[in-house]
Amino acid sequence: MRKVFISFLVVAIICISAFTSEAAKKKVAVLDFEYGTIRDRWWPGDWDIGKGISDMMVTQLVKDGTFSVIERKQIEKVISEQKLGASGLVDASTAAQIGKILGVKYVILGSITQFGIDTKNIDTGGFGRMFGLGADVGVSTAVATVYIDARMIDTTTAEIVAVAEGKASESKSNVKVFASDRHRGYGHVAIGSSGFDGTMLGQTTRKCVEDVVKQLSGKTTGAGTSGGAIKTKVADTDAGSMTVYIAAGSGEGITVGQTLYVVKVKKEIKNPETGEVIKRVVETAAELKVTEVDNKSATATIVKGNINDIKIGDNVSSTPSL
Repeated sequence: MRKVFISFLVVAIICISAFTSEAAKKKVAVLDFEYGTIRDRWWPGDWDIGKGISDMMVTQLVKDGTFSVIERKQIEKVISEQKLGASGLVDASTAAQIGKILGVKYVILGSITQFGIDTKNIDTGGFGRMFGLGADVGVSTAVATVYIDARMIDTTTAEIVAVAEGKASESKSNVKVFASDRHRGYGHVAIGSSGFDGTMLGQTTRKCVEDVVKQLSGKTTGAGTSGGAIKTKVADTDAGSMTVYIAAGSGEGITVGQTLYVVKVKKEIKNPETGEVIKRVVETAAELKVTEVDNKSATATIVKGNINDIKIGDNVSSTPSL
């Protein structure tokens, strides 16, 4: 009887832990990605690459396990009922509005800036596949490239709390650009299908999506959006434009509009017996506002302070202390 009770208790603890872990996850909704800037629209007419890559993003987010992801049907219902995003373009404010109605903490949106294959020496069978005649496309040399820019919006403030730049490319010889996807009933594959994943473009797209999700997940569990302090250095300055270049970017959780501080150590106080530094007396040399961010660097303007007091290698922190 005692063994049965202990077994029941263990199972109960596991179930409660799993429930608590799931409940602690931040809810997120993924909107369809824009792709209006891509000029060379070589793909089949019924492809919606924005929707397809959004669906791939959802799948990868679920696999990652950092977030609880809202289903597409719920998002589409809200957009339809509220007549939001009717123009096809959704800004941060609209995204936050959608997210609030859905009851999510974050909304992910963005744009696909590159999506395609550059090929050389395409054989004649390729045109059969392009027009749905059932032939695979074969090429001597092909380079697949996919670039995705993603933004994560806090639905409470409508602020961009994280950005991600996914870039993936792959080059192969004697490969199939497309493969048959008979389950869809037409001569080209659907984005996200097993047929698409089996192609070079599909594999490249998947890598790019995985990269984006990894970046976003890291920024909500690391130093950036989770509330931990950012510690980095001044990389360079420009006195003419009152600009400070920072040696950390979105990869470390820095976001556009964020306030950072240049902090200098005036004095170190040490334990006289051990020599251990027990306190640092610091001063804030400047207050900065971030204006641009990429994955590895950030650009900021000076809100308070003198550009001449800031030197390369000075400490930069998200708090006016170290």
